[in-house]
Amino acid sequence: MKNALLSLLVLCLLGITSLYAEDPKGPITPLNASQVSKLDLSGKWVGKRKQHTADKRSYIEIFEYEFDLKQEGNLITGTSTILNANGEYAEMKIQGVIVGDKLHFREYEVKDAIRPEGRVWCFKSGELRIGRNGDRLVLFGATPSFMEIYNYPCTGGYTEIVKADNSNNLNAFQSEFSSENLVIDEQIGFNVFPNPYIDNTTIYYSVKNDSKVTVEIFDLNGRLVSNLFSGEQKAGGYQLIFNAKSSGYMSSTLIVKLTIGEDVYSRQIVQFQ
Repeated sequence: MKNALLSLLVLCLLGITSLYAEDPKGPITPLNASQVSKLDLSGKWVGKRKQHTADKRSYIEIFEYEFDLKQEGNLITGTSTILNANGEYAEMKIQGVIVGDKLHFREYEVKDAIRPEGRVWCFKSGELRIGRNGDRLVLFGATPSFMEIYNYPCTGGYTEIVKADNSNNLNAFQSEFSSENLVIDEQIGFNVFPNPYIDNTTIYYSVKNDSKVTVEIFDLNGRLVSNLFSGEQKAGGYQLIFNAKSSGYMSSTLIVKLTIGEDVYSRQIVQFQ
């Protein structure tokens, strides 16, 4: 069964409705966790989703892509819509959680779709950075994609979408964002490998100065799955092994949250079913 699924011609058709959406002009300034905590991501986001070729060296297709989100605390619910040049589309349910400076999300159910002949829509997921472009908010980053069954990876891609109406965040922009860029330095060797994984995956990171460190695993409902470490660590490199089975929690998509002092980092991890 699995071999048959792997042999399918799967193209992750990613993009969304809103042909009127403009691409961001000028550089995108990433925001840090403190800045993101002042924002409300609720509303419509419009833009593009580029689908990788099989070798991931270029893009095979560009789709219109749209999110319609509702934020409650740090939890996100809503829908995504993706549209190709032929008018074929899929509307999918989304769940997500904001961890530090990123929105971690996954699509998990197709609500409505017109499927291209010989192809399927894959579920997108990813950790999207939150940035600003003038007075506009931007979600951007790599968006891996996976088959509905067994969670095998599709070719994946890159997403960049803009909040259509950012009026509810303008006061935060004016009061909290007018100073110099406060982006957190993420060059700490934070990585998770293998990812996707079957049973175990290893979390790698370094501590620049003696610090209080916590390493936690959460699901996309914001629930704590496992506390891998909490305590003081001296400057240096570290690695921790996470086993989903031993944690008593099996899920296709989880989040590693690393806190070093006041700085928060996060990575999304995906387990084969």
